[in-house]
Amino acid sequence: MKNKMLWIGSVIILILSVICFVVFGVGTELIRAFTGDANKISFGKYDGKDIVLEPGTDFANAVQNYQNYYQNQGQQLDQSAYFYIYNYAFNAAVQSMAYKESVKESGYKPTGKQISRTMLPYFLDSDGKYDPKLYAQVSQSDKEALKTNISRQLIWERFNDDLFGSASKLGKDDYEYELYGLKVSQKEVEFLTSLGEEKRSFDIVSFDKSEYPESEVKAFGLKNIDLFNTYSFSMITVKDEAQAKKLVGQISNNEITFEDAVSEYSEKYYTDGDGKVTSNFAYQIKENLANDDDLAKITSLEKDALSEVIQTNTGYSIYKCTGDSAKANIEEEATLDAVKNYVNTNEKSMIDEYFTEKAKSFVESAKQKGFQAAAKESGVEVLSIPAFPLNYGDVSIADSIAASDVKALSNASTNEDFLKAAFSMKISDISEPVTLGNYVSVITLTGIQNDKATDEQVTKVKTSIDDYDESEAQTALLQSKKVVNNVADTYFNKFLSR
Repeated sequence: MKNKMLWIGSVIILILSVICFVVFGVGTELIRAFTGDANKISFGKYDGKDIVLEPGTDFANAVQNYQNYYQNQGQQLDQSAYFYIYNYAFNAAVQSMAYKESVKESGYKPTGKQISRTMLPYFLDSDGKYDPKLYAQVSQSDKEALKTNISRQLIWERFNDDLFGSASKLGKDDYEYELYGLKVSQKEVEFLTSLGEEKRSFDIVSFDKSEYPESEVKAFGLKNIDLFNTYSFSMITVKDEAQAKKLVGQISNNEITFEDAVSEYSEKYYTDGDGKVTSNFAYQIKENLANDDDLAKITSLEKDALSEVIQTNTGYSIYKCTGDSAKANIEEEATLDAVKNYVNTNEKSMIDEYFTEKAKSFVESAKQKGFQAAAKESGVEVLSIPAFPLNYGDVSIADSIAASDVKALSNASTNEDFLKAAFSMKISDISEPVTLGNYVSVITLTGIQNDKATDEQVTKVKTSIDDYDESEAQTALLQSKKVVNNVADTYFNKFLSR
């Protein structure tokens, strides 16, 4: 008897939780605190109808749903989380409103029998039988609320099933089809599953471009040493050339000091608050100039001398030499660091060429001595790539490139050069160098296997097709002219400000 009462109590709590969730959503007190009964905040519109946060609305229910999901995942409900919650809830509310509108136009309405059948599981005893006593213990108002919820659920399911299909089947065995919704062509399934049947395995060696030798950096620095000389300048920058020329005259005639001109007029681009140029290598100064030839005009200034008006990338500038220049010394750490930074920023093609040549030398050696021997000779590690199919973008219908232990393959699934090389090779062929992100790689084909798709893979493909259909339908709906999404503006500028 005690167990029976516990069962009845737990069922009643379940029913009440369903009712409270659907009817009251995020809680009346919380909603009133932010919206007010007379001034409810709209987060947007669908087909001219405001989507507001108030008890019983699809929007409020969806907010509570996502809030519960976040909490169940152990995530903190801060302002950032709530911004995403309101975005997801808005999209769900739009879907619900669109579904209801479409179903209403079709003339469909859940019957009393349908609602009763759906309600029945809420009033079963622990043996799975209908219990009239349990039904009697639930108040009439709560039962009506439950009916309203179930009616909403049936409308949603009707639209979803009609559009995307349901568990209901028609026919038997190989001729069994979904009773409702879009049909998946068997030929389509066969074609998509076939994409993952041929898989190829490889060995790969990779040259990391971040390991560009210091000796090469120094060689470049010595060849271009003047780029790394340092200078001591202050500067004034204004938008108007005429104003800059006027300032040159005023400073030269002692009508205003350079320092006061900095304070009163300078936009302070490329300088600190006092006008001192902060990036003072020759190449950095040159990068700021509209005309490269003006560099000589600046670097030839004697101490305390002013330049003529120089056009920079941000306006018109006046340079003042405030100290002696310093010749670059490649053996000094600061100079070497500057050269490294310059090479990595401005000479990437030089780095690419260096490692491409190394990879080409590896290819020639591998063709003569074998892949493993050439790798040992070159001091690079050979990594094995488990078999994978041709799957551009690693879409879910087929296996992806197993790149967890091969950093060079992190972006390989969208690298056409790599995929063309990999899937046009014969066994033991060695590819030409392929650039993969920050690596230059060489691969050799080690195996080809053809696996007939399993039932699990066929099911995966069918599920993926259904997921794509639903995803694209949602995208099309949310991009409809009927949708006005003001979630960001409302949440940050109105909702949080209250």
